[in-house]
Amino acid sequence: MPSDNSPLENRVALVTGSGRNIGRSTILELAHLGADVVVNSRSNREEAEAVAAEARQLGANAIVAIADVADQRQVYDMIRAAIAKFGRVDILVNNAGMRQSKPFTEMTVEDWRTVNGVNMDGPFYACQAAVPGMIERGWGRIINVSGLNAFTGRAEWAHVCAGKMGALGMTRALAVELAPHGILVNHIVPGAFDTSRVEGQSAPAGQPAGVPVGRLGMPEEIAKTVAFLVSEGANYVTGQTIHVNGGALRE
Repeated sequence: MPSDNSPLENRVALVTGSGRNIGRSTILELAHLGADVVVNSRSNREEAEAVAAEARQLGANAIVAIADVADQRQVYDMIRAAIAKFGRVDILVNNAGMRQSKPFTEMTVEDWRTVNGVNMDGPFYACQAAVPGMIERGWGRIINVSGLNAFTGRAEWAHVCAGKMGALGMTRALAVELAPHGILVNHIVPGAFDTSRVEGQSAPAGQPAGVPVGRLGMPEEIAKTVAFLVSEGANYVTGQTIHVNGGALRE
């Protein structure tokens, strides 16, 4: 059994889009809790290797997987590489996302498919590759990450909002289908986050419009939410949408 100091000991976590910002913070939080980690970036190996090095300093085993989540073959190869190294993937965080502004009347089918290749197809490919092993072991945690604009709507983001809400629908369906196998599936929705700071710095001063707590969120606050959802304390939580937005949206 994992120790109290390392509750995720013997677990393996893969976080897509984890070379920076929220993904990086999530990798480091899970490594701190004892998990071995797979750092994913679409193309920036140097950035991903730096995050893996930070995870190793926390005592984790870490590998880098360069893969475009919109490409099914690359996603399957990434999961196979993780299994070849660690023997398993227990925790999957689908964090990679694409945000691209385009007026709806000018949006092409290619624009639509490019954005949703990442935002909706990516989580589908990753879940399909990782879930069979989770079913075999009778334990798994899947967390899909979207964004507040998918819930409030945003001009010129029809493709982004649609893809993120599609991933939410998949979350709810998988939560029902996979619960009998010991697999819990949840959805985190970040609000307005500051991704310019070095971790550990104070949040910037100022009152972001529409945020009652009066500041931007910090990437490590999403990481802490992920940590809760993969913990023993969340064993009765599945199919849920967790908003982390400082009160900007109240549901």
